[in-house]
Amino acid sequence: MAWLAVALAHAVVLATKLANAPSLPWRQLQPLAWFTAATLLCWLWLRLSDCRGDTHLVAMALFLAGMGMAIQFRMGVFAGAGGKGVTLALPLGVGAMLVVLALARGGRYRLLPAVGWVCYLAAVAMLAAMLIFGRQYRGGVYLPGHLNPSEVVKPLLVIFLASFLSGRKADFSETQIGLPMPPARTLWLFAALWAVPVGLVLLMRDLGLLVLLNAVLTIMLYAVARKAGYLVAGGVGVVLLGMLAGWISAHARARFDVWLDPFADATGKGWQILQALSAMYAGGLWGAGIGAGTPQVVPIVASDFVYAALAEELGLIACALLLMVYGAMFLRGWRIASQAKGPFGVLLGVGLTSTLAVQTLLNVAGVTKALPMTGIPLPFISQGGSSLATSLAMIGLLVAMSEGKGGK
Repeated sequence: MAWLAVALAHAVVLATKLANAPSLPWRQLQPLAWFTAATLLCWLWLRLSDCRGDTHLVAMALFLAGMGMAIQFRMGVFAGAGGKGVTLALPLGVGAMLVVLALARGGRYRLLPAVGWVCYLAAVAMLAAMLIFGRQYRGGVYLPGHLNPSEVVKPLLVIFLASFLSGRKADFSETQIGLPMPPARTLWLFAALWAVPVGLVLLMRDLGLLVLLNAVLTIMLYAVARKAGYLVAGGVGVVLLGMLAGWISAHARARFDVWLDPFADATGKGWQILQALSAMYAGGLWGAGIGAGTPQVVPIVASDFVYAALAEELGLIACALLLMVYGAMFLRGWRIASQAKGPFGVLLGVGLTSTLAVQTLLNVAGVTKALPMTGIPLPFISQGGSSLATSLAMIGLLVAMSEGKGGK
């Protein structure tokens, strides 16, 4: 069903392109061909390996990735200078998902606490490399070759947090006068460790990554202790860090200003969000139809603002259905976490699922102006090979965790 829905979307795009041109080059068929090959590879591998995990997660991830390919194909992304890299993003991401699934299945994911510190050091090293060698581009930091290792930092820090917190569950469950209060030694050790990646992200002035990491930390602290005080303290902390980022970074401060009043600079800094809101309004309930809208007028529409393109051409109802797919994926992820054996498995499942869920919330809320724009991509759909590969790898780890738990 996922393949049929994506194939239909690609067929509509091809028909639209053919109606506007006497012929189509064969390379126009490459996006659908790659998606078909990736889907077939997943199906064969899952069948031949007798995977008993939650394969519905794989189907939903492929559906979302396929819809992302379709909307990017419609906007001509594959025909651009980086078209080859965009085309190969899905096969590489599917390969990463299957490799992670193969390595982590059979309960082998429980060996990950042994490499928790390695993951932490690797994440810090990547952030430091981005700070030293990276270049600012449209609010993000990229290494030469337009590489963005910050996507890999997310699951690495989740593994570290799951390892650290699960080994100190009793400490983080302690309370004083009803408030969570770990022992001073544990609290200061964790604060010192967490301050390193947070400080590097602050120096990079990456508002989106800063909010995402601390929101996921807050959810994982609640999951390990089940104390509502962590949600309150974490929420306040995220807001304060966001304000600090706005004070340090002019770019982050501009995003807050645009969120408050985009009409103050309607033809400048507010142009992007206003064009996105106009595109979504033009789409209405049913959308203008694939190929009938003008999403290209929204700057960076294939990446940060891809939701606006979907809303214009597919409409509000289709976008609501798309968000329901995301919701079903997150519910399955949290169910896998709740069924995992041991605190590490619970925290790992919660962290991975929350990373994808918070990313989705930040992107959609930013595009619809419910929250300030953070530059976080929409998982599986936004243009970006590193984002797609990392998101699919996290799905592979969740499926591996679900094996033997009645995931189907």
